[in-house]
Amino acid sequence: MASGVASTGERAGQRNAAAVFEYGIVLAVLAALYYSTFVWLVEAWMVPDSNYSHGFWVPLVIAYFLWEKRASLAAVPKTGSPVGMRWIGLALAMHLAGLILDVHFLSGVSLLPMVWGLALWYFGPHVQSLVFWPSMFLLFMIPLPFVSTWLTIRLQLISAVAATAILQPFFYDVSRVGTMVALPSFTLFVEAPCSGLNTLFSLIFVGSVVAYLAKGVWWRKLVLLLTAPVIAVVANIFRIILIALLGEFYGEDVAMGVFHKGSGVIMYSIGLALFLLEAWMLRIRLVPGEERA
Repeated sequence: MASGVASTGERAGQRNAAAVFEYGIVLAVLAALYYSTFVWLVEAWMVPDSNYSHGFWVPLVIAYFLWEKRASLAAVPKTGSPVGMRWIGLALAMHLAGLILDVHFLSGVSLLPMVWGLALWYFGPHVQSLVFWPSMFLLFMIPLPFVSTWLTIRLQLISAVAATAILQPFFYDVSRVGTMVALPSFTLFVEAPCSGLNTLFSLIFVGSVVAYLAKGVWWRKLVLLLTAPVIAVVANIFRIILIALLGEFYGEDVAMGVFHKGSGVIMYSIGLALFLLEAWMLRIRLVPGEERA
């Protein structure tokens, strides 16, 4: 009897070892297939003044979401479904098209159906449903084609127009030409790095994380999420006004020197503080996953 129990335990251990080995092989194959995509992502995150510098945090956030669901993931039935292969096939087709057409965005987005397909193929629909929303956060680490340029131009113009309108009551001869704001003795060009797009993307990411982790009425979470871009724009306008005032009263060296380099951090801090204040006013609070409604 003891030998039977031992043999059963040994077989279970062998199955677990085989499963771990198979998962390792799958991960290695995926790493090889998506190597160029991962390199493209990391390079996009590390570019100076990158709009996607928060991309490094996305895998960590997703890992936390999944760890938070560990009890549910352990409890649900795990029966693999052949339907998962359809998602995997779709992901591979998207990835191949991205490689052939040299469209890294398409390859990056293919990570989503790949995750869904693998979850469904190996573990079944219950596990897939649990990983679905955390996996959607992958979108925050994938640079958007064309959209960034389009948004940058418009944010530059919005910031310049708003800053000029706010400064004009205090300085009679403030004027604006395009994205150039001219004060009596200082001229500021609102260039692409000053558009605030980095803060906008980062605050939307933070807003989505807070909305996901928060307990509260759904419409309050939606309001918090929708106002994140507005807060980012307001914070950037405030930053541009400060730079303009420093340039006017203390000269270009002060305005465009240390303060200009560190103003991005100041702007993000202001935006984050306003965002958290709004969350508090909406009575949105973060709670552990099992308590979340």
